[in-house]
Amino acid sequence: MKKLIAVFLCLMTVFSLVACSNEEHSSEWETDPVTEASKQNEPKEEQSSSPKVYFKLELKDLGFYYEIYDKQGNVVLAKETMRPTEITMLGESIVDIEIAMGTGLAFHTYYDVEGNRFSEEYSYVVAASGNLVAYIDAPMKDPLQHRKLVVRDIFDKTVFYKSFSLDFSETIPDMPIESASFTEGEAELEVVYWSERPATTHSITIPIRRNASEGEKLSEEERAMKAYEEALNGKINLYDPVVQDYSLLKDFKTPYNQIPLCEAGSLGYAYVDLDGDMSNELVIDCGDTLILRYYEGSVCVYSFTFRSLYDLQTDGSYAWNHTGSNFEYGESQITFDGEELKTKELYRIVNDGEPNAEYYIEGKQVTEEELLEYIEAHPKTKVKFAPLEVSWLNKISRTEALQIAADYWQIEDGDVDYAAGKKNVCRITLIDTTSYHKNVYHIAHQDEIYRRNELDQYTFSSLETTSQIYVDATTGECIPYGEPDGKG
Repeated sequence: MKKLIAVFLCLMTVFSLVACSNEEHSSEWETDPVTEASKQNEPKEEQSSSPKVYFKLELKDLGFYYEIYDKQGNVVLAKETMRPTEITMLGESIVDIEIAMGTGLAFHTYYDVEGNRFSEEYSYVVAASGNLVAYIDAPMKDPLQHRKLVVRDIFDKTVFYKSFSLDFSETIPDMPIESASFTEGEAELEVVYWSERPATTHSITIPIRRNASEGEKLSEEERAMKAYEEALNGKINLYDPVVQDYSLLKDFKTPYNQIPLCEAGSLGYAYVDLDGDMSNELVIDCGDTLILRYYEGSVCVYSFTFRSLYDLQTDGSYAWNHTGSNFEYGESQITFDGEELKTKELYRIVNDGEPNAEYYIEGKQVTEEELLEYIEAHPKTKVKFAPLEVSWLNKISRTEALQIAADYWQIEDGDVDYAAGKKNVCRITLIDTTSYHKNVYHIAHQDEIYRRNELDQYTFSSLETTSQIYVDATTGECIPYGEPDGKG
């Protein structure tokens, strides 16, 4: 009975605290649905100097219910959660949504009222300002040994991104930073953290933003991100260490089909620290895979066909397969040695499903059971690609343009027409993309002519071009060759 009374008193205390918290958050919003009906979804203007708030938080069914509002007072997000929730304003236009997950872990999501945009979700946040967020980031492999402090723009890392490696104490597994705060103008970040020298707190002031006149030097990560942005926008050439040549990204050819990237159709991209050196690489999905890496002032590019690299993981591992005398597939790891990309085989399977199947882990032959245990003990997280939108990417891919031309002529590539003593095979081919006119595909309808010999066999005789056309790479419009528009 005493235990029941104690539990009841504890619950009453929790509800009273939540009610107080809820009252505090809700006090800045309308409370009378009758008299304030015309302002139901509009943040209420406070007395004179008080700023607006753009959220409502309340207790509901033993959980928390909240709404986020845009500049006009429209609901842009409404959610209910059983997790303890706190919502605050960062300055006048940034809403900070904090969801507690237990054991000191919380997720933060930010909403920009002026820009009407949400940030990605952050964990282990140590400080936030109106523009920047500081948090602890750790890789999947040996996270305690390789934790770093990241400071970046809340909504777009290409605007600002810096990382700092501090000697965090490994005896503090959850949060090695005791406190952190930005100084005025976000010029510096003042940090108190647990260090290994020995395990005790240390204070440090980290320079974040400096006036350009003070000769600010960009960090290696900042230089890399800036270089990647310039590469995507076609402002710098990429260096291919294999052929030792330079080219713009849009002119770089896909590894398997050798199509210029601007003609490849939809592309995806992701920033990933492939080799665990605390600096991101830019990965482009074009059916095949291109890896861009900033190294000593240049952006190097590395090519993989779809068979030699797929299912790329966030730790830089990937799957591959190849055929030959034996069918093999497996998983390897990406590393770099100077400007050279190297791979390390993690495991390999030969003749899978056959009586003579073989299994290897890092080159050593093992049993199937040992390999399955290895795979289960090393879980992976697959890289997620976002759509790449750049000005130089054609809206119509090369494959689509060829089909548009075929439909225009009402024929298909490979159609065969038999005539007296000969065979004509239709070919729809790309002649030129940009020589005569910007952003068009120059496509020809050609006939491969085969003549019948005395052995009643068809042998190749000649190739004849019967018609030509332009296909606009943006609209897909068909423009007859030679029309008076500067294209013929």
